[in-house]
Amino acid sequence: MKRMLILAICLCPALAFAQKTYTNADLVDIEVPGAYTNEDLRRLPPLAVQGRPAAQLPLFEISRGEDGLFQSSFDSLKALRDALEAELDLEMGRIAFSESPSSGDTQSASPRLGYRTKVRRLVQELAKRIALVDLEIDRLLDEARRAGASIDRR
Repeated sequence: MKRMLILAICLCPALAFAQKTYTNADLVDIEVPGAYTNEDLRRLPPLAVQGRPAAQLPLFEISRGEDGLFQSSFDSLKALRDALEAELDLEMGRIAFSESPSSGDTQSASPRLGYRTKVRRLVQELAKRIALVDLEIDRLLDEARRAGASIDRR
């Protein structure tokens, strides 16, 4: 009872002032020194907008000799994706084993029932990283296509 009384005493001022709603007519009564009004903003000169770039930058071109850079980047991204995919496949296999009838063997060091919940975040992280590497590979292929470079996708 004492707690309820203290709570009611604390909330009474908040409830009394919370009922007050302000309208646009109330804004006349509120003045903040140094604040801009709409009239002040209308008197400001318009901002200058630049119509065209100040300087024209030369186009970036990749010579045919730099095809190897695209290919080496692609190869490293592909190797990273393959490694992540292999790790994800391994974890999914271990999850499948943990949910199989043979996972109850106490002499085995294999994962037991409930392994899925233990590695859920790892599986999600691996799937996310594979998706990010796929996006990076797509970006690299698009950049190579625009530069006229050829990439062997094997």
